[in-house]
Amino acid sequence: MNILIIEESKTISQLVKKSLEAQGFDITIDSKNFYNKTFVKKKVFDVVIINTNLPGRYTLDILISVRKVDKEIKILGLCSHGGWKDKVSFLKNGGDDVVSYPFPIQELVERINSLQRRPKSYIDGSLYIGEYCLDKDNFSIKDKEKDIKLRKKEFELLEYLVRHKDRIVSRCELLDHVWDYREYIGSNTIDVHIKRLRDKLDHKDIIRTIHGRGYKVMEYKPRSSLA
Repeated sequence: MNILIIEESKTISQLVKKSLEAQGFDITIDSKNFYNKTFVKKKVFDVVIINTNLPGRYTLDILISVRKVDKEIKILGLCSHGGWKDKVSFLKNGGDDVVSYPFPIQELVERINSLQRRPKSYIDGSLYIGEYCLDKDNFSIKDKEKDIKLRKKEFELLEYLVRHKDRIVSRCELLDHVWDYREYIGSNTIDVHIKRLRDKLDHKDIIRTIHGRGYKVMEYKPRSSLA
């Protein structure tokens, strides 16, 4: 598997490079903030790892640029400092996952492998689940028949679950990435938002509750394909 690392810190980039090479990955380092876009344009990489805290807007500019060049490439954020807002911004702008530094190399390897197992969610730059298309500009989801308006937090919750639909997402993770865990949040906040989403969706079992573990978005067959 070919991986591109976009990271200014030589210490972090070399540590990650050596650790991943020991696991059999082919690693290329770009320490110049993605000035050379040739490699990504040629689509020689399977995964791009980007520091989520590059100076200014470099991270988001690079992230958006990579996604425009290759809609299918998997993008993993490496958060060396900063808080939940950086992670949320990274995921909202096309990132597939985020890992916080320092981390066990086994976690990084499994996150990379998980990204490669993840079904393609992007079609023409959009995010899909079944026949639903998520429209983050209008906080709505669309199918062939209607446009379902969501509240901002409902949309952010559904978007996060869809982006991680290959695994179970815990309540703590949702509080960390969708809500500001530093503010007071009622104990049933997530339950209320999940119920509202289910009430608005025709396919209510898209969001499954995995008791004791969290929630998981399930794929389903569009109505048009049913006998």
